[in-house]
Amino acid sequence: MLFLSFPTLNLFPLAWIALVPFFIALTRTTNWKSAFWIGYLTGFLFFAGLLPAIALLYPYANIFATTVGYLLLVGYTGLYFAVFAALMKFVRVDSGILFPIACACIWTALEWVRSWMITGFPWGSVGYSQWNNLLGIQVASVIGVHGISFVIVLFNAGIATLISNRHEWRQESRAVVLPLMLIICCLGYGALQLRHAEPINTDADANTETLNVALIPGNIPQLQKWNRNEFPKILQHYTNLTYEANQENPDLIVWPETAIRSEALTGRWPTYYGRFDRMLRQTATPILIGTANRGKTDDAIGKFSKSNDKTGEPIFNRVLSIAPDGKIHADYAKMHLVPFGEYIPLEHLIPDFIPDFIMFEPFAHGKSVNLLPVFIVKSKADIENPGQANVTDEQINIGASICFESVFPDEFRRPVQKGAAVMGIFTNDAWFEGTAFPELHLSMAPFRAVENRIAVFRCANGGFTCVVDKFGRITTPLVTPDMTDETLVASVPLRASIEQTQTLYTRYGDWFPILCTIVCLGGFGSLIVIRRQRQDA
Repeated sequence: MLFLSFPTLNLFPLAWIALVPFFIALTRTTNWKSAFWIGYLTGFLFFAGLLPAIALLYPYANIFATTVGYLLLVGYTGLYFAVFAALMKFVRVDSGILFPIACACIWTALEWVRSWMITGFPWGSVGYSQWNNLLGIQVASVIGVHGISFVIVLFNAGIATLISNRHEWRQESRAVVLPLMLIICCLGYGALQLRHAEPINTDADANTETLNVALIPGNIPQLQKWNRNEFPKILQHYTNLTYEANQENPDLIVWPETAIRSEALTGRWPTYYGRFDRMLRQTATPILIGTANRGKTDDAIGKFSKSNDKTGEPIFNRVLSIAPDGKIHADYAKMHLVPFGEYIPLEHLIPDFIPDFIMFEPFAHGKSVNLLPVFIVKSKADIENPGQANVTDEQINIGASICFESVFPDEFRRPVQKGAAVMGIFTNDAWFEGTAFPELHLSMAPFRAVENRIAVFRCANGGFTCVVDKFGRITTPLVTPDMTDETLVASVPLRASIEQTQTLYTRYGDWFPILCTIVCLGGFGSLIVIRRQRQDA
């Protein structure tokens, strides 16, 4: 049932009862070891159903390596269920409200640990099952996605407590009352927040500044993206779509992660550089574009010279902000890379034969959170001379999150803290064609928008391209992975001044799961002290 609450079926109400059988099974185990193995089996089966896309990466890598990687990842993530189950054996099910609270705290703490341990893997956090539950997820602006997991687990554990102690149901009913009260509070908070939301199909409020963005996903199959001989066709595809979208006069054009080869931007390949430069000048529109380039980014495109060859410099996965005249205003390099997909962790410690299975040149980690300024040309009539217009450049700072980074809420909030007016997710999900992964990735975007109360545009090659408003609503039609000739031009609301709009989550991040972790450490620390005192007595 927990698996069915996630994409692609998205039966999110099931998550509210999915863990009840698991919790009841734990109460009937005889010791922590048997609980551990029940937990491990449950976790292994859940993640095995959620993550088969890892094994299906074999068209791009050795099938032995992808299968082993899949089994190792499922085996590792299943351990968190097992540790949870073992720890719950130290909490009595007939302890009333203590059992559900302990369940929720331990589960939330372990989810949070999984989100950063060994570089982090937050896929499958229970809160993400609710991405279509608009009322229920608004409280994420206070407690984040891990707080949503806490509420769901608390309710599941309350029901399990009541069923396990059904002969004393009057006394144990308090185990359900608190979760119900908390759910009502969360839904009430959501209703209050959504009162301020404009209907999706209406124009934005006159007081809300917007940015008209043209998203060009392209949806190039991954095997073509890797083929250098396919690049002329790929570039022509993106330029044709850009010319088409530019007819709607957007303020900004956006291409997805690694959309263009850096050789076409530096001028190393003059023919393709000429085509891109011509498109840039003819559209006369700034562009945010994903590429992989070496060393430091030049201050303008077309800067290649043999004397300035950067061969040997580290390569970065970047997004560039390029003006119509070719000037590069800023760049952002991806900081949180995919282990064994974009870099090799602890490379100096692993056996020499392992790199033979790696079919890519590792990326280097970006070092800083850089906003991407774009300058939008605005014409404003002079009050004293209405017949004349002053042309000004309005600077809008955009925060970038590249692919894997968007699944980490504590990292996503950093550009918002620095003053981003809107967030962009640039991703290439074509690796996972035909699997649930592109939609699983999409399901995290509404949470990032709600947590920071900021609009998010999402440009995904081989994934789902759309705009998400600050309430987590997808406000545009979806450009799906199979739509190779579709673009999306939409108005994206900009965030107001930073002083007025920072949410509790934006300011303090994962304070709630950290609090749960402290409570768990304090609780188990107290149990250890009490047991030692009894043994000494």
